[in-house]
Amino acid sequence: MSMSRCQDRKWTTREAAAHLAFGAVDYAEHARGVQQCYQVDPTDTVGSHRRSLAAMVQRGSHQLSADLQLYVCAFLDATEGRAAADLMCWHGGSLRCADMTCLLIGEQLLHGYDLAQAVGAEWLIETEPARLVVQALLPILPALVDDKAAKGVDATYELAVHGGPRVTARFRDATASIGPPDSGIAGCRLSGDPVAWLLALYGRVGWEELLRTGRVTVTGGDATLGAGFKRLLRNP
Repeated sequence: MSMSRCQDRKWTTREAAAHLAFGAVDYAEHARGVQQCYQVDPTDTVGSHRRSLAAMVQRGSHQLSADLQLYVCAFLDATEGRAAADLMCWHGGSLRCADMTCLLIGEQLLHGYDLAQAVGAEWLIETEPARLVVQALLPILPALVDDKAAKGVDATYELAVHGGPRVTARFRDATASIGPPDSGIAGCRLSGDPVAWLLALYGRVGWEELLRTGRVTVTGGDATLGAGFKRLLRNP
């Protein structure tokens, strides 16, 4: 595996591959009911994660590929027979089985995109898989609020994905909530195709570019609010 850098990211291709494999371990272990899949120093949780990922980077490309396949299969084994609405442990909380599965799909789509961009390969993200990921991500957007950027903000958006879903996102002083669509209370209405929303919410394509090219459009309300939407959220 080359050590090219992924476009618009600080990772090398090997680091991206290691993150993908490491993430698969995380999903598989959570599906088995394990809250923490690596050793954590409670005084340095960020450093613990960084060190565990660094150890994974040292594995060769063939081993990383095998690890990814192994742990995706382990996740599928652990969730076989589970109902979509079954709650599974997830980073100290819980997440529906269906949503966790869709987010794991998102890991493959987005980091595959990163790797393809780095090596100049084609990487097609199709509409329906992207829709599944966005549908799972929208309800957990409150966990992604950028506290600093959203401090003092009082704004309500309607977020519409072509073909569904459609939700209302309310931002109130560095907090957010997601509810059913209600155009009557939205200060800004945003609409885009599933792939555009996927790339936007995960920070793979700039929000300004998506607005400029019309892949995401302001369909009503305050265009200035629309221009500032993505800055209120961190990338997953």
